[in-house]
Amino acid sequence: MSEYKLTVGLEIHVELETKTKMFCGCLNEPFESAPNTNVCPVCYGLPGALPLINKEAVKMVIRLGRAINATIPEKTQWERKNYFYPDLPKGYQISQSVAPLIQGGVITINGVDHHLDHAHLEEDAGKLMHAPDKSHSMVNYNRAGVPLLEIVTKPDFHSAEDVKAFCQELQRIMRSLKISSADMEKGRMRCEANISVKKVEELNPGELRSLTKVLGTKVEVKNINSFRGIERAVKYEFDRQYRALENGDKLFQETRTWNDDQGKTISMRVKETGADYRYFPEPDLPVVDLSSFVDEGTHLLPDEQRKMLAKLEIHNEAIQAIIDKDGFEMVMELGRENAQLAREAAKVFLAVPEFSQLPKDQQKQLIEKKEELGLTSTRTKEIIIEALKSGTEISKLLEQSDSIDLAAIVDQVITDFPKEVAQYKDGKEVLFNFLVGQVMAKTKGQANIAQVRELLQNQLS
Repeated sequence: MSEYKLTVGLEIHVELETKTKMFCGCLNEPFESAPNTNVCPVCYGLPGALPLINKEAVKMVIRLGRAINATIPEKTQWERKNYFYPDLPKGYQISQSVAPLIQGGVITINGVDHHLDHAHLEEDAGKLMHAPDKSHSMVNYNRAGVPLLEIVTKPDFHSAEDVKAFCQELQRIMRSLKISSADMEKGRMRCEANISVKKVEELNPGELRSLTKVLGTKVEVKNINSFRGIERAVKYEFDRQYRALENGDKLFQETRTWNDDQGKTISMRVKETGADYRYFPEPDLPVVDLSSFVDEGTHLLPDEQRKMLAKLEIHNEAIQAIIDKDGFEMVMELGRENAQLAREAAKVFLAVPEFSQLPKDQQKQLIEKKEELGLTSTRTKEIIIEALKSGTEISKLLEQSDSIDLAAIVDQVITDFPKEVAQYKDGKEVLFNFLVGQVMAKTKGQANIAQVRELLQNQLS
């Protein structure tokens, strides 16, 4: 198969987490609310209903564009994309074709640049739900009109693993820029892959490499809703196209759907061209001057965050856990005070996944007190779980750990184990750790182990 080259371009849809929809005041809660409750005449495209641009959604997209060094046009506009489907009540989608908000841009993964063609801001469609017996279908229009960013990459990918890594990195970017949770399982991020396979052709010296020499017949694969799914779909489609070419079969430009249960793609239809959608300018929205859409603040991409965390001598696995759990700002704040505290926080992020669920101020408080109180890893985890389970603030749980009468417990252990104490004093030093363990057991792991050792040494000397 090495004589065949795989080329993949991606179209990734991300739902923006604004308070309201893209062109109206309905709540952006596609599945949290009862079906068909977050809808209005604008969502349905009823006569006389006029759309209004959601400025926050535009700011989010500009934020992304600046972070990935894309070109932001001076002006933008929206068009009507015409097609019929039951989940599209208007009979058209308000989208962008002529002047997308993001043009170009680069996302770097492991030192390799992956280029965007463009990204445009549009509205999402409703959600179709089919009866198990396929006798009827229902549609929930709560999602219709939700701000949707479509990101189109260049055909930059040549392995399924690279495609998966890019999608994972894009999710991290969306989260770090506070644009979207980008949960694929919830449909907040959806991926389509344009896949082509072509036999590698030898070029004569000086011959230009045209797209027809690089790319084969493009096949679009839809309905991919997990990172594992995107990797499997690309691998399957590469194998399918490779076998077809080897057998001398003709490949068609088509749209296929990924069936995760069966682990294969299934043909849906001959692929449409852009002309099928009959784009024309949205008559109810003006051309927009983007100079007024200012997004405040500096936003770091995950790749930049990794470099800064690495300077604190945090290892790669912990760095990834911190970024994935939105802990970058808290860890860096600790690192400015004391690099060791930042490394302690990294250990907790890696060892206790629930740590990220605590409010940021309580995370910081726990790490700052962890070393001071000598909390063990086990006790630290117990405090985190108890705080989440009971709703008790970390400060109160830490006070409980600090209020132990440690001297009395040490005295009690010495009284309870006279034989071991005598043997230790006779030179059997290994029993010291046994006595430390007994004190820790009586305190249920809450005691500062350094203090325990110091008190025992003083009492036994």
